[in-house]
Amino acid sequence: MIEAASATINAMIDGTAATLLVVYPHGVREKDLKPTLLVIKDWFIVFNRNTGDIEGKLPSSTASYPVAVILVMGYLHPSSNSPNERVHITGRLSTASAWALNPRENDSCVHIYAKNSALVGGYDSWLLKKKNKSKLSSPNIQVKVEAALNEHRGVLGQGDLA
Repeated sequence: MIEAASATINAMIDGTAATLLVVYPHGVREKDLKPTLLVIKDWFIVFNRNTGDIEGKLPSSTASYPVAVILVMGYLHPSSNSPNERVHITGRLSTASAWALNPRENDSCVHIYAKNSALVGGYDSWLLKKKNKSKLSSPNIQVKVEAALNEHRGVLGQGDLA
């Protein structure tokens, strides 16, 4: 288990280069890092194309659009609140400007679903869970985020993440 980590995803979205910083403040299993990043990359493209979630809610209805940073708060796990919800990746989203604030801010929360509830299946769909702003003002989360940023694992598609 990697205690905290981060990685970068680069993608072309409708002819424009886009970058997503993926931060794992609560850690990630080494074997799940690349498969999780692949699922998140496909979601990132869908989200920044302003494609609706499973309920038709548009990313542009949030203050997190276009997304530049995702804090992965839980990788492929069952819901603690909705027992009938599929397993998912929980992400807190920030635009570049919200991430540049002090303290950093997230402006919404999403659940990202993988096909067949398995990372190897790839991306399937997503759900906008909350559109509330939260500041990363807790000293505990600030330390975890900084540790994750200091443990940058690279760029998806290059080096160890190729």
